[in-house]
Amino acid sequence: LHLSCSRTHVPCRDGTGCVAQEYLCDGEKDCADGSDEDGCTQLCNTPGRSHSSYPCGLGSCLNASLVCNGRQDCADGSDEGGNCSVPCQQTCTHLCYPSPQGPRCWCGPGYWLAEDGLSCMDIDECMEWGKVACSQTCLNTPGSYSCGCLPGYLLEPDGHVCRLTGPEPKLLVAVQSEVLSYGLRSGHEEVVLATDKDRVVFSLDYDLVERKIFWMDLATESIRWQDLNSGKKGTLVKGVRSDCLAVDWLGRNLYWTDGAAGQVLATRLGAAWQGIPEYTVVMDGDLDQPHSLVLQPLAGLMYWSEVGSHSRLMKASMDGSWQHVLLAQELGWPTALALDLPTQRIFWLDEKLGSVGSAHLDGSSVKVLKLHWVQSPFAAAVCEGQLYWSERKTWSVQQVDKASGKNRTVVLKRRGQPHGLQVPSWEAPSPAVPALLISQAAQPCTNGCAKSNGGCAQLCLPNP
Repeated sequence: LHLSCSRTHVPCRDGTGCVAQEYLCDGEKDCADGSDEDGCTQLCNTPGRSHSSYPCGLGSCLNASLVCNGRQDCADGSDEGGNCSVPCQQTCTHLCYPSPQGPRCWCGPGYWLAEDGLSCMDIDECMEWGKVACSQTCLNTPGSYSCGCLPGYLLEPDGHVCRLTGPEPKLLVAVQSEVLSYGLRSGHEEVVLATDKDRVVFSLDYDLVERKIFWMDLATESIRWQDLNSGKKGTLVKGVRSDCLAVDWLGRNLYWTDGAAGQVLATRLGAAWQGIPEYTVVMDGDLDQPHSLVLQPLAGLMYWSEVGSHSRLMKASMDGSWQHVLLAQELGWPTALALDLPTQRIFWLDEKLGSVGSAHLDGSSVKVLKLHWVQSPFAAAVCEGQLYWSERKTWSVQQVDKASGKNRTVVLKRRGQPHGLQVPSWEAPSPAVPALLISQAAQPCTNGCAKSNGGCAQLCLPNP
């Protein structure tokens, strides 16, 4: 069968799959037949690439300092003989080494050899997101780069990954009628919410200020909540069906999508069901089956996916104004969204294309990786350097490196489909939580509902 790959991927020689272009010649075999690592010696000698290695004739690269040293280091001996005795007389910017083809200029690590074959140019490793392994910020330096972290994080000894300070981050996962808490470092599991066996905890979100879990109960068509401190339970609203919930912890509202009705709706987090629906329709009319929804409360913005006749990622103010298309290319069914505010990127998992994608929050710097284990994603979350998602088809929660899409691990596997999934930012209730999160964010607070409910008597929807 003819294999069709997207423009960001190339086919393996045996036709069994596609790999991302950045996986070519990275020293790791990603194609089953290893064809993504074939012909890589050509890259040892290509202008515009790091130029400190010599191409041996049998498919390997040799450090330039080992060429013409009187000892055969290439398996085929191609690094010796020829014009090795010709002295270096070129005006090289960095180093000049002899070679069997005559003297040549070489560049140190972190530099390209320019087209003139003499000068060396600094590589800006931070220019393209995902090329380096910095989980948050990246600073380019001559010949190298350094990673940095935002307040509330510490740089790991590896110099690349930023680790949250404070309590261990935990993953909240809805599996059938229960919500599990999973320690991302200890692996400790605990059931924090259990409902009747005939009910399914569908989508969920977490209010980090009052430590409440909000979840969609499909059986009763209601949005319910439970306080993790006291164990108290309640019903927020009835008579609704939601594909995804999202908590505005700053403006104290709850948003949800209704794909069948083509709407995004909202209500107060403190609302109590008294027999009369108390919610408002935030957006209606032009939405083509809205599905996953994520909020950026500090900026007063929301993002959602549409999986109707024309799939797209959308962005708007949290009052429903200023709607515009964030992305409408290379999408199938983007069923799971997640924000990574430290890097100012949005991630999505695509059920139809079997891929993980990400982009800057303005829609630029799009990166798509086709991963065959993405089959039926429902919800996603980002924490530190990892992307987590729930897989309904394989009854599992999985993780990959958020930048490269590699190092896939099955985190949880249970008898029952996992649905909603979140990584709460803070485990302990505190009036200082909003201030702590604002200090960790990469932008100032522009949410007008953050103080005194914006002066509103009831529902306040921010318009930054």
